[in-house]
Amino acid sequence: MKSIDATLHLSEVFGLQAMEPGILVVEFIFSIVWQLLDASLDDEGLLELTAERMSRWAIKPQEMEIDGHDIYDEKKIEYHERLQNFNTTIAIEIIGQFLQNKMTSRILYLARRNMPTHWAGFIQSLRLLGANSAALKNSKALTSEALLELTSDSRVVLSRECKTSSLQKFHAVMAFGSLASSAGLCHGGSRSDLWLPLDLVLEDAMDGYLVNTTSAIEIITGLIKTLQAINGTSWHDTFLGLWIASLRLVQRERDPIEGPVPRLDTRLCMLLSIITLVVADLIEEEEGAPTDEMVYGSTNHWKEKKCPRKCRDDLVSSLRVLGDYQGLLAPPQSVVSAANQAAARAMLFVSGINVGSAYFECINMKDMPINCSGNMRHLIVEACIARNLLDTSAYFWPGYVNGRINQLPYSVPAQSPGWSSFMKGAPLTSVMINALVSSPASSLAELEKIFDIAVNGSDDEKISAATILCGASLLRGWNIQEYTAQFITRLMSPPVPSDYAGSDSHLIDYAAMLNALIVGIASVDCVQIFSLHGLVPYCSLFWLQRYFRLLQGKPASPMRAKCCWGQLAQLCLGQTTKKRKVKVMYIFIENFLYSFYIFPAQTE
Repeated sequence: MKSIDATLHLSEVFGLQAMEPGILVVEFIFSIVWQLLDASLDDEGLLELTAERMSRWAIKPQEMEIDGHDIYDEKKIEYHERLQNFNTTIAIEIIGQFLQNKMTSRILYLARRNMPTHWAGFIQSLRLLGANSAALKNSKALTSEALLELTSDSRVVLSRECKTSSLQKFHAVMAFGSLASSAGLCHGGSRSDLWLPLDLVLEDAMDGYLVNTTSAIEIITGLIKTLQAINGTSWHDTFLGLWIASLRLVQRERDPIEGPVPRLDTRLCMLLSIITLVVADLIEEEEGAPTDEMVYGSTNHWKEKKCPRKCRDDLVSSLRVLGDYQGLLAPPQSVVSAANQAAARAMLFVSGINVGSAYFECINMKDMPINCSGNMRHLIVEACIARNLLDTSAYFWPGYVNGRINQLPYSVPAQSPGWSSFMKGAPLTSVMINALVSSPASSLAELEKIFDIAVNGSDDEKISAATILCGASLLRGWNIQEYTAQFITRLMSPPVPSDYAGSDSHLIDYAAMLNALIVGIASVDCVQIFSLHGLVPYCSLFWLQRYFRLLQGKPASPMRAKCCWGQLAQLCLGQTTKKRKVKVMYIFIENFLYSFYIFPAQTE
């Protein structure tokens, strides 16, 4: 805006010395409409009837450094006149749109209130045009009467008696205050308007056709800090706006549509994994900043510096207030069970009953003596506790639990297949595998044990471990989701075994496990989860490493890529057993697809 002012000299024209961007925006919009008005008056020969008898703007070709063309052909002259008349009509219609549009009309109202002398001259010229314009009679979108109505006191002055909600009535700006108070533009409307950029960024992140190379955590963290600084909001309001925007994102997908678009799992990942990591980064940045107990103030007095836990305390207060937004907290059907378990965990804690995670793997919520209905706030609080952003004192917030119990239900089996029994040494039977696939891991240690099996186990165990990692732990293991995605990424390029002595690539022996990985992360939701966590570049890196190994360490190039496929095809044809053929063919097809992404012409 300062660059525009330096070019158009708006401050000089309007006589305002303030260089605030908001003021320059008002001057700029006002100047555009005024230039259209003067150009239209000049086209119709009415400019000399104005008080100034000339325009203060450059509206003629010679003034705007536009080459004029001498026209002598009669037909061309006639065409030029028709075109000029048409342009004049369009210019007048655009003036009407500026006066009718919700945003520009409010800006022009600010010009009227703060530049009354200039506005009086503008309105006088506009009424002159409305009463005498010949081009306006040819307009199908705007009439002389409508234009004069837009300039009337009852329309432009925005009388306080006007109660209509029509967008063409500009009464809403009466609450905005003077032009000098730009903050009034923000605080005069709904507070949720402050976080509209965040809503847009969150919705853009759900675009199934766009895979970002940058972590959504990094993008949203930077945006939140910017919005918090621009809006001048407290961390309490900032966190509350962040939670509400994320909950709205989830609620918009309560009834998912069919099609290749990210569905509910991606949005839950955003709310319960990405946003909690964003909050963790913001709190860590504040608490990790160097602080002194006392700092020297500008008034030559020593004063205490702001408490470093203010950000964390504001997080607590925002989550307590979040309970008032019941309309946003209803859990989607797919996570009702998880929300109920979170509520039951809090209820047992405040009741003084200590149970482990194994208890929740085998209990039925219907067996609980009191209602344990949970909502999205219970899941958010659990996610924050898991990342040490909150402690269990949150369970004692008023209204967080529905009551207390004295003893556990009797109908609880002693042991059932699940993560707890697996960590105690239970084998990977088919029942155990199904249980681990359908329920998310709750700790990093559980994921590490599965990853070790995927690398060092038998062929069948590798397939089972890959399938487990791509199951509920990836989609709904929000507290450790980033680690699950990282383990899967590492498995895409497994290390060479220390005792491997074969002449072929060691990746051939991992083909079945790699196939389980590819199938497991093939859904759009999984791809977007990798994208949100910023792991797409790392996945690409591991695939390129595999490609280099297939080329036996030789540098990748278009010609080498072209030759490689012939070698792989010969290798496939030369295998003696069907199993070996399938393994090599898998490597061939898979790398063909990825190489086509890198060297499309040569691969084709």
